[in-house]
Amino acid sequence: MYYNHLSRKERYQIFVLLQAGKNKKEIAQLLNRHPSTISREIERNSKPNQAYQAHDAVTLARKRRKNSGNGKPIESSVWRQVEKYLMLYYSPEQIAARLKKVSVQSIY
Repeated sequence: MYYNHLSRKERYQIFVLLQAGKNKKEIAQLLNRHPSTISREIERNSKPNQAYQAHDAVTLARKRRKNSGNGKPIESSVWRQVEKYLMLYYSPEQIAARLKKVSVQSIY
């Protein structure tokens, strides 16, 4: 599935269109985006109890994108435990449930 992030320009357009009284569906049509994209953007990038602000939305989205990605590396002692359970024929799901410090995806 292909998608791209909303641009800074689109976030400012959303702000202006909201100020002009347009609803989410109308904004989506004007920006050629799915209505759920606009709805999620407004929900995720608005400050609590405040109206959507383009500058805040750009800042919040940039911060969230910067902080995304891989978390902390898994310690070697945890990997040794994973290997031990794999040798005992535990499934990755069972290991992840037992250890809590490693996800099923990490084991695969």
